[in-house]
Amino acid sequence: MQTRQQFVHQIFPVARQAPLEGLYLAEKLAEIPPTLGHSLVFADFLTDRRGVIAEANARAFQVPAQIKNGADWRLFQELMAQADVIISGAAYLKRAAVQGAGAQNVLSQFEAGGEFADLGAWRLRHGYKTRSPDLAVVTHGLTMAIPDSARENGRKLTLFTTRKEAGSGLAKELQAEGIGVIGGGEDGVDGGTLADTLSGMGYKVIQMATGPRVLGLLLEANRLDRLYITEAQVELDAGDPAAVQTVLPAGQSVHNLPGFHLFHNYLQEDVLAANGEPISQRFLRFDRD
Repeated sequence: MQTRQQFVHQIFPVARQAPLEGLYLAEKLAEIPPTLGHSLVFADFLTDRRGVIAEANARAFQVPAQIKNGADWRLFQELMAQADVIISGAAYLKRAAVQGAGAQNVLSQFEAGGEFADLGAWRLRHGYKTRSPDLAVVTHGLTMAIPDSARENGRKLTLFTTRKEAGSGLAKELQAEGIGVIGGGEDGVDGGTLADTLSGMGYKVIQMATGPRVLGLLLEANRLDRLYITEAQVELDAGDPAAVQTVLPAGQSVHNLPGFHLFHNYLQEDVLAANGEPISQRFLRFDRD
């Protein structure tokens, strides 16, 4: 049975209707680096109207059911399908290595039989060598569990850590297993070193797909070129700052992010959130000036 096509309404910069599926594939990210003169670095977040992206539960921060939805997840995957490498974090690998830990799959969803196998096939048709992007993990230490899906199917895995950890015996053991280990800073990984090293490795389209801490590193280093935001038109309870994560530090809005401007704004109405409630949401893209 065919599913009904979903549509979105562009409100800026022009008014038009467009199908949801394929909306972000049409961004043609692989064509952008030559116009920039350097690799494209971007991020994508789902937020409420105040920038909340996650709520704490017994295990970890999770995307709230009030805003989580399949339309946003599809467009996130369309962006990821165009990336050469994904920046993730050690916390995600830890959750992904434990069955039932609640981690959304961003490691094997493009492989045959995966939820988004169609996008894996799209990658192969468009000249990508593998169905899934390579993976770069920002981590302070090197003792985290690494799930098999992080290095299967031809994927290259690189760990960015402190220079001290990169010179350790454990780093040498990981390198002997074919895992890259790079020292990206003294006390932590520097955002500029991270972006420049990945670019030097030949990656042209780089997606940051981890939490706001790494986003902050890239912003501080002026290495973020685009920020995609799905803004659910609801306001979550953010009374306890320790119980929520926001895309930017508290009190800051993506709409007023210094050095960035709004490039497009799409509206989607009557979206079914994971809690069963209908919501509306906006698909926003902010570009560096």
